[in-house]
Amino acid sequence: MIRTALRYHFPDDLDEATALLHTHEERAAVLGGGTMLVPSLTRGDRDLDHVIDLRRLGLGGVSSTAGGVRIGASASYAQLLAAPPFTGATRLLQLAAEGITGGPQIRCQGTICGSAAYANPSSDVPAVLVALEAVIHLRGPENSRTVPAEAFFLDAFTVDVRRGELLTGVTVPTRSARVGYYKLKLVEGSWPIATASAVLPDAGDSLVGATVTLGAVSARPLRLDLAPLLDGHGRLPTAGDIDDWVSAQLGEPWDDELAPGDYRRMVAGVVLRRALQRAQGI
Repeated sequence: MIRTALRYHFPDDLDEATALLHTHEERAAVLGGGTMLVPSLTRGDRDLDHVIDLRRLGLGGVSSTAGGVRIGASASYAQLLAAPPFTGATRLLQLAAEGITGGPQIRCQGTICGSAAYANPSSDVPAVLVALEAVIHLRGPENSRTVPAEAFFLDAFTVDVRRGELLTGVTVPTRSARVGYYKLKLVEGSWPIATASAVLPDAGDSLVGATVTLGAVSARPLRLDLAPLLDGHGRLPTAGDIDDWVSAQLGEPWDDELAPGDYRRMVAGVVLRRALQRAQGI
């Protein structure tokens, strides 16, 4: 039960929605799927006066073009999975959505853009968007702008959204690549302890140009170019050398009730290697 007195807004267009956000600033929140907002209000974690519902704004849907995939702010994981199978790098979106924490209830209600806006370090979406070099679309009271995903996630639960701005969608560019996704979690219904999104060249044994983006192990997604690890043939060293190198890249690991930072540092290299193996079909 939500005990706070809230004013519920159901705007008909983006101008009305952004004006409400600009006027009420920190006393307002956007309602997309509600899978994070509603529980936080029920627990009393957030103290708000206004809730702004997105459902009339025409921000749903998932569309594919020659240039990439566009995901609207109200599009759920289920809609993403119901779209025709993606190819190349964009396939990573559906791989991650298949195993989203919470099962079918969250897949049908939760939104990709909502997860991006919330920027929980222990979440699948932020690191996947960074791995895919996604572009975040924002609409404010006066203009629209775009932000690369890697610049959008500033810190834990902190994103580059200015006063009055609303996240309207995400675009993921098309590119030829092999991808692999792996995450470590305690049980089916828990948040990830560590995730890895591997994006590899489309063919051949060489890993020149390969990247792996780690999620849940640090406050922000960590995108790693594997070039410093590779030998003259574009191959990786031993597992122990990979794990040591990944550990050195982490800096201060993320620490929460799921796992201490030291454990996340310890498993980060293993998770990275398993994502690479999946991308290589091993």
